[in-house]
Amino acid sequence: MRPLRALTACALLATLPRGASAQIGLMEGLFRNLDNVGGFWTYAGFLPRSTVMTAGDPRDPQKQSGLQGPGLAFTFHMGSAGREPRGRRPEGQRPDTAPAWRFEMALAYSHITGFRSREPSFDLRGSIRELPRLAWFAESHPERRLSPYFGVHMGLVSLQSVAIYDSVGTYYPISGSTWEVGASVGTALNFTAGNEGFAVFVEPGYTLRNVASFDWGGQNSKIIPVRFPRSLRFTGWEIAAGIEFRVPHPAGR
Repeated sequence: MRPLRALTACALLATLPRGASAQIGLMEGLFRNLDNVGGFWTYAGFLPRSTVMTAGDPRDPQKQSGLQGPGLAFTFHMGSAGREPRGRRPEGQRPDTAPAWRFEMALAYSHITGFRSREPSFDLRGSIRELPRLAWFAESHPERRLSPYFGVHMGLVSLQSVAIYDSVGTYYPISGSTWEVGASVGTALNFTAGNEGFAVFVEPGYTLRNVASFDWGGQNSKIIPVRFPRSLRFTGWEIAAGIEFRVPHPAGR
């Protein structure tokens, strides 16, 4: 940060209430550890025993895959462990090392759609939004060309523009939210040059999501047909693929 910008920031913080200054300081410290910014695409499916919804083509009630949508993620450095040689050094010089493990936290957003009703007497459509989705990862040999990793995640899931249309075209809007929890493994292909670069990754995982009840909106909210679902279960497998760009930091962080 340039001196003038630093003085301006200090003056601004001094004029803010103590609580606001502390929050800004916390956010500044967090984003100082920002490692990567990236985008990804998720493809997912349901458990085979799902009885309410199908994915993809509603004419094929046995289809379990077809959920998909984009996402955005910010990855923050949390720490590292172990050291390994980064490369050969001339004799007599101290060997250069790199971390054997890197630990990160990711803050992500995704928007997934593609589910349909298994029941032919009504049409169910909409999307689910994951915001925020927090993940914690442990990455092995993060500075090698190929670096495997594993992690766990949790977050808030909400229904977006979900509605049921009955056989005569009556519209029943639905809203609801739930928590999700899951785990994933993945591999990153790193392309780095000094303190900059990017990585391409593939990450299979499994997530538990169950919206246990709904808020029914609109004029039909008091009379809900018995055949309509009272909960939606989005539990199942998923695979995400994307690209992330490294945020440059001063050497020695």
